[in-house]
Amino acid sequence: MQERRFEIDQSAASVVFVASSSVHPIRSVGSVSGWINAVLNGGAFAEDQELGGRLEVPINGLSSGNPLIDREMKRRVDAGLDSAISARVEETLRIDGNRATITGTIDFLGVSTLVEGEVVILPGPRLVGTGEFDVRWWGLEPPRLLMLRVDPIVTVEIDAPLVERP
Repeated sequence: MQERRFEIDQSAASVVFVASSSVHPIRSVGSVSGWINAVLNGGAFAEDQELGGRLEVPINGLSSGNPLIDREMKRRVDAGLDSAISARVEETLRIDGNRATITGTIDFLGVSTLVEGEVVILPGPRLVGTGEFDVRWWGLEPPRLLMLRVDPIVTVEIDAPLVERP
């Protein structure tokens, strides 16, 4: 089978950031763009392949529904018009059916951090993944607003329908 390029369908894809706080969870939703190169066989990843891919999340597109929290988050990361979090696949460690364990680099605020995680290919095809990240890896301190204290560990969930490109 031949490697194919799949682009994320931005109109249907989403990324969700969830942080715990002393008051309630903070949930910010945004868009994600990018692509993945993969060999798919019967709705699963073909074995013994190196996945390739890149994702980008625009900071200004994130919204928690709370203007105070959104303003503080954008102030802390100095979100300009083109500020983004980008990630790229570095190495495929293991493939098990529709699951792939990968290492990747996340670039944010001028800092590149190597992380390990798992992505899953679902029918459609659709790429999903969840990971936990410590904002201090990128030099950020979690916000403290009045009685609100935010945990530095953030859970990120990606749900990205894919469109095959020639």
